[in-house]
Amino acid sequence: MTQSTGFPRPSTKTLALTGTGVLALALLTGCSVADEGASESSNGTSATAETSATTAETSSPTGSDDTSSTASAAPSGEGTASGEDPAFAAIDALLTEHTDAVIVQIDRDDDDTVYEIEAVTGDLVVDFDVLTDGTVSEDDDDDDDDDDIRRAQEATVTAEDAARAALEGRDGQSIDSMELDENDGTLRWEVDLDRENGDDGDELRVDAMTGEVTQDD
Repeated sequence: MTQSTGFPRPSTKTLALTGTGVLALALLTGCSVADEGASESSNGTSATAETSATTAETSSPTGSDDTSSTASAAPSGEGTASGEDPAFAAIDALLTEHTDAVIVQIDRDDDDTVYEIEAVTGDLVVDFDVLTDGTVSEDDDDDDDDDDIRRAQEATVTAEDAARAALEGRDGQSIDSMELDENDGTLRWEVDLDRENGDDGDELRVDAMTGEVTQDD
């Protein structure tokens, strides 16, 4: 009769369970790694999408702020500034229709509705009536006046420049009349101003070459 040696025989069942456990662990580990990778990939995709959206918004050439700013911009370009002497509008109206004209005299009528303007155009001295609404009409031709034509050619300070120089620092006064004249060999603008209440204002002389303003004695 054979007797047992006393050493237990290895259990095949135990080994099989152990192998299955290892396999299950490996599968679980693999799934965990795959899930983590998928999560990272998803996070990366979201981050990329957010970055792309931010870049697109930043680089957009027509953002909402820019559009509203453009829409609210208003053109400037009104002819005469508010409160400016109406003589400037009369000058602009004449020179718009007669671009070659050189103004040598301006006189505002008593009812303040018409400016009588004398200007040199070519070899003629022409009288114009300019209404305060900008209407320009030719009043009369003085044919040729050599003195007026020569003065118009020599003067470097225009009627508009002389008027601005005369009015500077004289609030409440306006152009009543001005004439390009010559005195003792000096070419100058003789400018008379009116006050708001209708009284006579300052009488000034504006050098037609330098623009220097002096008070008439």
